Amino acid sequence: MSNSGNNKISHQTLPLEMRPQLNGQISIYQDHLILSQKGRDYAFQVHGQSKEKLQKILSKMDGTYNLRELQENFSPQNPELIYELILNLDKQGFIDDVSSLNIHSGIDASQELEKLADKLFDKSLKDNSLWQAFNSTTPDLPRNVIYGFVIEHYHLFTHNSDFHSPLFNFQGSAKIRQVVKERYSQEYGQDELLLTALNTIAISHEQLLETLPLPETMAISNALTYWANFDPLFYLSILEILATHKLKIFELYIQSCEQMQIDDLFIQPLQQLINYKLNSAPESFTSHIYQELAPIDEATKQRLKSQIYLFVEIYNNFYQAICNYYTNTNNLLRKLATI
Repeated sequence: MSNSGNNKISHQTLPLEMRPQLNGQISIYQDHLILSQKGRDYAFQVHGQSKEKLQKILSKMDGTYNLRELQENFSPQNPELIYELILNLDKQGFIDDVSSLNIHSGIDASQELEKLADKLFDKSLKDNSLWQAFNSTTPDLPRNVIYGFVIEHYHLFTHNSDFHSPLFNFQGSAKIRQVVKERYSQEYGQDELLLTALNTIAISHEQLLETLPLPETMAISNALTYWANFDPLFYLSILEILATHKLKIFELYIQSCEQMQIDDLFIQPLQQLINYKLNSAPESFTSHIYQELAPIDEATKQRLKSQIYLFVEIYNNFYQAICNYYTNTNNLLRKLATI
């Protein structure tokens, strides 16, 4: 690979421990490689490498590998080819050296986020009245709270497509798009199981259409929709966290219903939902996602961690609001006509 007109390469110009990160858009036209950046294009001829191999090499210039590793992996017999390519790109301003940055693999970052979320959930939900009741061996809850729990989740679950569909066109990875679609198909119809349970207490689909969710229900719905559209990395990082804690609270909820001797006809559709989630849960949704994503720098990881705090707060408020509202009302349905 070479750029005609360049002076002879100086072997002292680039340190072998540098980690090159490409900062331009790549395209290949005939026998030329075209890089575009902020309205300017840079072209040089491709010699001695196939377009496919060159594209693969460039895709690995994401800050994960240092120069020495790129040479060993792609041109061990002639490392000068990789050196010359990176030097040419660097001279044109298309390469950043991120060796001084703290880079985290996607898997390591996701595991750290999950641990933080678990810690925050354990801390915040100890003070949550609904979770306290569900964790009790003798739950003392008004029946309206039991029914309101399903009503609010029904409103939330009907928006599942709003959360998932923005990721159907995720540009970073075809595999991620496929995994998200599989997750959506697994969760499709959950609202119908909740509706079946509500039908047993004479609440119909038509009535629910004329019902307003709690503000906290809309808050978590709007937050998830926003993150899916405008911060897909964060949304992808919390999908497994959300699914895990949703399953956990539904299991505790079913136990409380049984202890309170709620009608089996009401409980059965909800138990079906739990059984289905247990049987269809992937080995690790997040790991599949993060294997496809580029490594995460320290600043990005800290941004994701700060949003975990917000996510857990919104999630906790959702459950506290269910307990607060349905404990103090005789009307299960917040009809739009009366609000």
